[in-house]
Amino acid sequence: MKILFVYIGAENLGVEYLAAAARAAGHEVDLAFDPAIFGGHLVWNMPSLAKRFDLRPKIIERIRRERPDALAFSCFTGNYLWALSIAREAKKTNPSIINLFGGVHVTAVPERVISEDAVDAIALGEADTVFVGMCETAARQGGEIPAGVWIKSSGVVARGPAPKFPAVLDALPLPAKDLFYERVPAFQRYYMIKTARGCPYNCTYCYKSLSVFSPPGMNPIRRRSVGNVMGELEAAVKRWKVRMVVFRDDVFTLQKKWLREFTVEYRRRIGLPYFCLSHPAALDAESADMIKEGGCGCVTIGIQSADAELRRSVLNRNYTNEQVRSAVALLKERNIVVYADHIIGLPGDTPERLRAAIAFYNELRPERLLTYWLTYYPGTEIMEKVQKAGIITQADRDRIEGGQVGFMHSGGGPNRLNEALKRFPFFFALIPLLKPRWIRWLLNRNFEKICPASFAARNILIFLNAIRTRDPLFFDIIGFYFSRKRVP
Repeated sequence: MKILFVYIGAENLGVEYLAAAARAAGHEVDLAFDPAIFGGHLVWNMPSLAKRFDLRPKIIERIRRERPDALAFSCFTGNYLWALSIAREAKKTNPSIINLFGGVHVTAVPERVISEDAVDAIALGEADTVFVGMCETAARQGGEIPAGVWIKSSGVVARGPAPKFPAVLDALPLPAKDLFYERVPAFQRYYMIKTARGCPYNCTYCYKSLSVFSPPGMNPIRRRSVGNVMGELEAAVKRWKVRMVVFRDDVFTLQKKWLREFTVEYRRRIGLPYFCLSHPAALDAESADMIKEGGCGCVTIGIQSADAELRRSVLNRNYTNEQVRSAVALLKERNIVVYADHIIGLPGDTPERLRAAIAFYNELRPERLLTYWLTYYPGTEIMEKVQKAGIITQADRDRIEGGQVGFMHSGGGPNRLNEALKRFPFFFALIPLLKPRWIRWLLNRNFEKICPASFAARNILIFLNAIRTRDPLFFDIIGFYFSRKRVP
């Protein structure tokens, strides 16, 4: 089969793994990609410019010209309507084309997605081991349906067994990085990789709280062997112009035995600086020492709220502020740059709580502090909670499940945040830029009351801070914006 993956916004590891599986089975794969630099996927959300630079007509023309057998879409809620619009146009161009949908949004609302006339088959959960069977079964319109796959024929939906997640990650083919790298060479400079899947935590706002992931034992930590990871990285460094390795594990500092072996081998065989994600409850002196020794230059910690009660009752994040202080201090003592994330607009959030958060972060002094509006996503535990509490209506839920929700940088969310809360992201972004005494001085004078209530103003401060600190991930984004691209 000739399978064309269609994606928007940034490099996607899921697409790369599925393409590698299809390629290993003898199928031809390619990518149609829209960088959507003004669409809110990375930083700037500028609807007028996004519309002007929309590549959907060119993607449809490419589909008409190349006539692939199947289109494959990996969907989160923010790109679902974009993907669906292309699938519909592709069907008009070629009614026999097979439209395959997967991803977090599809996993959350499968009934809604499969009911669309333009959708022929869907996959729930991690589809690495079933994608090839999904393609071939959909093409034959008959045969055994793989686990987690639904296939529609003449309006009738046939469902495979419940989804199963790959247990042995070393058995998966290495991701097909060339799909993205050949279209956007700038991607190769910051090599994105995952060494593990699964998460021990179950935050209410995260896709891990979807029912397909959350039952005990359904989404255990599965980690690649150190040798398997090193093999991928050695091949990448040899083939691509890699400057930094970006580990996208949910919590990289879990499993100290693995981390200990990784640190030795990474220093010996790779030696490039790297970035990773961690958690306040998963960092101690030993793990901090290991990542520093291995070459880690910066770590993102999702703190999400400075109010321990809100973290626990609303987000199901169970750690103390003292644990946060300790984790940040351990990293700073080792000269590892700290990026912190905070969510604004939690149920129960108030200006008083956010002022207390500013004081807390002013004490921590992360090098970068990013704020996001709380966005309710389909199937997550928090959306069930807030609907029962009357914070969102059934109409809101229908809108969200239909994909009408913003991206993380576009100010998406319930759109009911009052002006007082909307002014705080600007104040938060000032913390890394100003000395602690100046932040305290502004707090004492209720500076938030005159802050601009826009994410664009907040982004300007973040950019200034990134330049000041020579933030490598910021320059990665800037490089992407201005780099040569071969699209769609």
